[in-house]
Amino acid sequence: MRGAGSALHLGVPPRSAPAFVTLVWLTVLALMGPAAAQTATYAPYPAETEIPPVFPSEVAYRLEVLADELPVPVAVTPLDDGSGRLLLVSLLGRVWLLEGYEMRPEPFLDLAARVTGLQGEQGLFSVTLEPAGSSGSVSTSRRIVAAFTESGSGDLLVAAYPLAPDLSGADWTAEDEILRVEMPEPFHHGGQVAFGPDGMLYVSVGSGEISTERLHHTPAPSQDPTSLLGKLLRLDLDRQPYDVPPDNPLTASSDPAAASAGARPEIWASGFRNPWKLTFGPAGELYLADVGADRWEEVNLVEKGGNYGWPAREGSECFIFPDMAAYVDPNCLSDVFEDPLVAYAHLRLDPQGGQAVTGGTVVADPALPELEGRYVYGDFVTGRVWSYDPQLRRVELLLETGVAISDISSGANGELLVLGIGGSLSRVVHAD
Repeated sequence: MRGAGSALHLGVPPRSAPAFVTLVWLTVLALMGPAAAQTATYAPYPAETEIPPVFPSEVAYRLEVLADELPVPVAVTPLDDGSGRLLLVSLLGRVWLLEGYEMRPEPFLDLAARVTGLQGEQGLFSVTLEPAGSSGSVSTSRRIVAAFTESGSGDLLVAAYPLAPDLSGADWTAEDEILRVEMPEPFHHGGQVAFGPDGMLYVSVGSGEISTERLHHTPAPSQDPTSLLGKLLRLDLDRQPYDVPPDNPLTASSDPAAASAGARPEIWASGFRNPWKLTFGPAGELYLADVGADRWEEVNLVEKGGNYGWPAREGSECFIFPDMAAYVDPNCLSDVFEDPLVAYAHLRLDPQGGQAVTGGTVVADPALPELEGRYVYGDFVTGRVWSYDPQLRRVELLLETGVAISDISSGANGELLVLGIGGSLSRVVHAD
């Protein structure tokens, strides 16, 4: 297993140079943050930061390695055909089929020519399968949806590709472009796609910014309803390229004033920085992990029309410009934002915290009944894995993995899986 201490130890092969640049940036930026040069705490921040409590787990866990030397993996998801096979997403632009945790030699979907990873945090981020028909049969019209940084433009692109009838692969040459979002910088693209229990496609879009200078722009893109940046989108794919569900919060039928002012009707929720992972719980609850900047990492329980604060807030604190002692939003204390479900502090505030949150799945692993219904998430830099218990409303530290965690998800049979960007796929099991 490869450690999370430095990008130089992630074990990326030389042929993956563009992705290696991305990995270096991911780790360095997570460790430093935009305010790394300012070590002093400005007066508006609390002199003593209250650290939310984390409880030790009463059960001991470990990682059981299922596969290693995988090509820069960032997401894993079941093929959803009852076979137990998994789809593995590589930052380099390919989706691989895992059978018995062995990677087939040919890509399931090859987007290497469409994806760029030359700068910052670019690459292929996630895929999701269109829901099967009500009869449960698989038809040739079913598609796989991918989100990635497009080569040439640098845009965040969401596109769909037809699946083979036997689910042996997808045709990259028959691309249906769904959505394109111009990104101002090669950072914080978000890029999670997932179908909700309502059959709608949810797309997380980051703020696309990292430069301190951009924090001085008003309105901030994440707070601007006329921009798709820093938002969670909800789309209906029944028509091409998509329809906007009329019950989205900023549509003409839901909010005529906002619509007439130019609000984007695709928006479901706003105020995100880098919404890297999202997942749905058994009751349709939507958990979203938003990577922080200077002091806090967040997990949000997203509601329709919710505003989660960035860049006015990080965690539950008003955010301060890295280059001056002033709030980014001077009205932060009076503005109404949704509090995060969970927030944990960066290492300089709490050595037991982390630097870059990685979501996350609601556990349904039959081998881990004590964790059933809990949301499990981790940290890319420290390799820590926590669980949030919605019944007790408390966080437990499950284990210290030493892995640069790029995804935590559920397997085809509910297995609690942990993906390491250095190339590992593991399962959480009891330490006994």
